Amino acid sequence: MASAWGAVYAIGRWIILFALGPVHEDVVMYYVAAETGLRHGWPAIYDQTIFRSVSSPFPAVAQIIDKHRPFASTPLLAWLFAPLTAFPEPVAFALWTVLSLGALVLAWHIAAPYTGLRKFTLLLLALGLWPVLLVFYFGQPTLFLIALVAGTWWLCAHDRPLAAGAALALATFLKPQAVLFLAVALLVSGRYRAVASWVAGCGVLGIATVIALGPTGLIGWWSAIREVQGLPVDTEFTLAHLLGTGPLTYMLWGLQGAAALIVARWRRRELEVVLAAGLLGTAATASYFHEADYSSLVLAAWLVLRSAPPLWHRLWLLAGVIPMQLMTFGPNDLQPILDFAVHAAQPVWDAAWLGILVISCFAGSRAVVTDATLGPSAGDSS
Repeated sequence: MASAWGAVYAIGRWIILFALGPVHEDVVMYYVAAETGLRHGWPAIYDQTIFRSVSSPFPAVAQIIDKHRPFASTPLLAWLFAPLTAFPEPVAFALWTVLSLGALVLAWHIAAPYTGLRKFTLLLLALGLWPVLLVFYFGQPTLFLIALVAGTWWLCAHDRPLAAGAALALATFLKPQAVLFLAVALLVSGRYRAVASWVAGCGVLGIATVIALGPTGLIGWWSAIREVQGLPVDTEFTLAHLLGTGPLTYMLWGLQGAAALIVARWRRRELEVVLAAGLLGTAATASYFHEADYSSLVLAAWLVLRSAPPLWHRLWLLAGVIPMQLMTFGPNDLQPILDFAVHAAQPVWDAAWLGILVISCFAGSRAVVTDATLGPSAGDSS
């Protein structure tokens, strides 16, 4: 019931916000980037002058550009959004949202454990989380990424490593900062064919990107990436925001990255845990990570639940709802001490979960869950 009310609140809030302002700045950026590429060629999406001229009907985009926030996403995102430019922006936003919801439901269907009401509760809980609401509100492609990673797991579990690597390559080119550790986790777990397919897929997409953008577009893209790297909004819930980018931060990033890879290696027989460790390691070591990007930990939690963790471990996953909901407080909403605590909650929870996974590597025995308990596809990766 709590999850259901959370989902009702999140869905209702999105509907109200869409009714009040169906032209959101992030979606408009994708829309304008796609239109710019279709009209002037794909290198032009990183040309500020051309981009501004195409965005003239959308004052919100001009304001973003004035704040030195150019379009810095991968060209793959603009390519995916291109068909939606056949519709007015509000309609395109609505369709994009419906597709995002479908991607989340698909990922839940194939990756979430349990059956019946217990499984449905996991979907309701995901819909009620603040980062997931932000994905819908901003129109971020994170839920498509989650579906691709869930597909990577399913394909690997069904002994289709080449297709799994291709799916992960698409996820990498869609939002690389959210999946950086996944390929490394697969590598240390010994899934070499999937990694080789990922390398080949990235190579094909990389060549396509180079051909589409050319030298001018690549230089413009690199300039845009450098311009957005230092923005506070892109690091607000990371260690870089809390501690700066000094030696302590790098040491903690190194320790957490090593912990994620230790888990992936030690529990390499459990594909669910390998991919969950990759997702968690990515979030814990990120220097460029939005609030919405933490939605990827929903999939990580689903995958870990498939491995039948003990009750105290499951309770820790449930406690993860708290730091995610605390993200509703902006940087100016609280006193400095409380503000630090709110922004530290998610990185601390991530680190603690990594510690729990490391401890699980050395546990004497773990429960084995039957297919009947987890649902139709539970035993696929065993």
